[in-house]
Amino acid sequence: MELPYEEQLKLKSDQLRAHFQDAQFPYLGDIEVHSAGSAGLRDRLDFSWVGGKLGLYKKQSHELVDIETCLQLSPALQQALSEIRKVSWPANKGSLRVRVGPQGQKGLWLDFSNIDIKNLLEEKTILKKLIPQFTIEIGQRRKILFWTGQEFKLRDPQPQAWFQTWMGEQVVNLYCQVASFTQPSIQANKIICDIISEWLEGIDQPRVIEFGSGIGNLTLPVLAKAKHVTACEIDQLSLDGLQMTLQHLPTSLCELKERISIHRGDFQKKLMQDFSQFDLVLANPPRSGLMNFLNPLKELLPHQRPRYFIYMSCFPESLVADSLKLRESGYSIRQLHIVDQFPQSAHYEVLSLFEREQL
Repeated sequence: MELPYEEQLKLKSDQLRAHFQDAQFPYLGDIEVHSAGSAGLRDRLDFSWVGGKLGLYKKQSHELVDIETCLQLSPALQQALSEIRKVSWPANKGSLRVRVGPQGQKGLWLDFSNIDIKNLLEEKTILKKLIPQFTIEIGQRRKILFWTGQEFKLRDPQPQAWFQTWMGEQVVNLYCQVASFTQPSIQANKIICDIISEWLEGIDQPRVIEFGSGIGNLTLPVLAKAKHVTACEIDQLSLDGLQMTLQHLPTSLCELKERISIHRGDFQKKLMQDFSQFDLVLANPPRSGLMNFLNPLKELLPHQRPRYFIYMSCFPESLVADSLKLRESGYSIRQLHIVDQFPQSAHYEVLSLFEREQL
């Protein structure tokens, strides 16, 4: 944070190049760095509540830092946080996700113990103040809170348009829960979608398999350019959101629904699909990387392997480790981009386009 912002961006580029160098996989091409701004990008936050404090833990410490304001939050999210901070939660510890949607709607996910949730529902006063302003989800099952007129009840999760992606220049609402994983910033996400769309312009209607489709944030930009997309995801609630998004596609895009197949499973452990059926692999894995997902590549003859591989990651260490595996299968990096979704921090998003050597 003590560095001028342009220097921060250069440092991130240098660090990414050093990761490849340290792995003895030197990347000599350009690294293009994109920024949506030096602050005010985040549309969601995840804070812990411990002993009356709401904020984040110090690095390598069990001490919670109480956070009232943060320059990384969008103005709407900062306002939502200010409202949440007025609450003294009747629990010793727990976690909260606060989110602002594309239409300005506010969401709150409370992940407290069962006994603390029971006490909160019976106390009523706190939730009565919040429920006119926030859609409130409770617990790991993401139940929706509602008021019957006499008491609070919980109903099954209900996807809403909490995020956005782009299919070309067409904005598309993404349906999910407040608790769902999304990119942290709608504004920065537009840059990500534009990069991927530009890459797809140079690939003639590929057949695509996607690992970790989630709610469809990358699925849909690719679907706009692809012959067919096979979307693979383990989380059923994410897939429920993707299905609802497809049902609500703009009229001009509805015919694209025929080009997508959805599969549920833990594809880090075992892949049922045959890679030889695809021209492009799209992956945005968790911090652990692709793990066993790449193993089927080795079982194919070189010319049977997909020609292209798009890999997105906010954890460069696992990206580099998987890049080494891709190199063993005949792939080289064609383009490397950084999207600075996390300004004023050491973190960043990496988008990489690999191409298989032509035989």
